[in-house]
Amino acid sequence: MPKFLTISPTHIPGKKPYAWEKFRDGNYIAIGWSDLGDLTGLSVEQVVSKIRKHHFNSETNAISTFTKFLALEIGDIVAVNNVNFGLFGVGKVTSGYKFKLDMHDTGSEDDDKEFYSHYRKVKWLVTDYKRKEDLLRIDEKLWKPYGTTGTLEQDVPDFIKRLLNMPVSDKPKPDELIQPDFLKTVIDYIAILKKDAAHKERAHESIVEDFLCSLGYEKHKHIKYRQGRLDVSIYNDDRVVLLLEVKRDWQLDFETHMNDVKQAYSYSLEKGIRFVILTNGDYYALFDRLKGLSIDSNLVGYFQLSQLKREDLKIIDRLKKDNLFKTDIKELFVNLSESFQ
Repeated sequence: MPKFLTISPTHIPGKKPYAWEKFRDGNYIAIGWSDLGDLTGLSVEQVVSKIRKHHFNSETNAISTFTKFLALEIGDIVAVNNVNFGLFGVGKVTSGYKFKLDMHDTGSEDDDKEFYSHYRKVKWLVTDYKRKEDLLRIDEKLWKPYGTTGTLEQDVPDFIKRLLNMPVSDKPKPDELIQPDFLKTVIDYIAILKKDAAHKERAHESIVEDFLCSLGYEKHKHIKYRQGRLDVSIYNDDRVVLLLEVKRDWQLDFETHMNDVKQAYSYSLEKGIRFVILTNGDYYALFDRLKGLSIDSNLVGYFQLSQLKREDLKIIDRLKKDNLFKTDIKELFVNLSESFQ
């Protein structure tokens, strides 16, 4: 069964059509970080170690991108995305990892031009532009729009299968969207707010408050606003146990907003706060500072209320008041063991 990955043709604003044509005409996909040199023969672990030694500003993105790019196999399907507007093309991977210095022109017009050097050969199956509206059905989830690569899917999404005339299974999917009764009001409010382009940032904090109340927290007693540099915080008596960094961006993603995560982390370290969440009221990324030894390894998981799957309920259950306020000895031992792996 082929895997599926979306990839951006360039990080240069306004140059995606130009860079896509280079992908198309050259029959390849490529990624940056040319300073790493040729990675042929290296394991993923060795590549990650090499990335860390370079101290890139985009280290998290680099690690995530290379992990997925190197996991691709011959026969896997890739799509070149134009953020969340549509897809430039869809193709099949036909080679393993390759390196050629400065082989992909990103469209940069600076004196010090930026090129991509790590690439895979691709046979393009679709090269005419496809709008999101013409691809996705109302119950289907959009690909990850921002960042170098999207989520590495273990199966090809139905909207790509239809495009490539591949068989689409009629069996119920394990990731079928759900709407639990205790979250219905919050999810309905999110849908209304997304249609209001003039809404204020405070509206996102209001959604967060409604969500927290659905998990058993009380306004003013547990949920407090603007305490120091915190947007929203959860108190257990006089101790902050969870801080929430709230953003207005509906396309929020922790990988592309790592600076916001680090800002929240800085304050959590200063105040001894265990849990950190990056959220816009719909999307939530949960970090536990006692899990692992880095921000990446601290990630518990993430979910989107408007695109909720049954597997997400495990993270939401962890956030409920009775569970968050309770010390789970088994969980602490698991976290400790992960730190030494």
